[in-house]
Amino acid sequence: MNKEEILAKAQKGSDEMEQAILTKSLGISTIVIPILCLVCILIRIFFAEYIISDLIVITLAQLSISEFYQYFKMKKVHMLVLGICTTILAIIFAWSFINEVRI
Repeated sequence: MNKEEILAKAQKGSDEMEQAILTKSLGISTIVIPILCLVCILIRIFFAEYIISDLIVITLAQLSISEFYQYFKMKKVHMLVLGICTTILAIIFAWSFINEVRI
């Protein structure tokens, strides 16, 4: 094998690993989403109100989980930064949701 073939195989292996990690991260986050939805539905039933910030929290939580998983597996710093940012936004919207429900 020459250098180009070795390099091509190494790059292909890295791409396959990243794809596998991405797939698993999305799988994990899709397990958490129905649980969050169920909690939000129960809160809506209990208080008989329609509040949209919970849907935003669910979306941000899914993104956060996926981004943190990718960071821990691939050690890409930008995924950590995105995970932290989406987690902060999720906390802000969760706080908003809790305050809207209590009113």
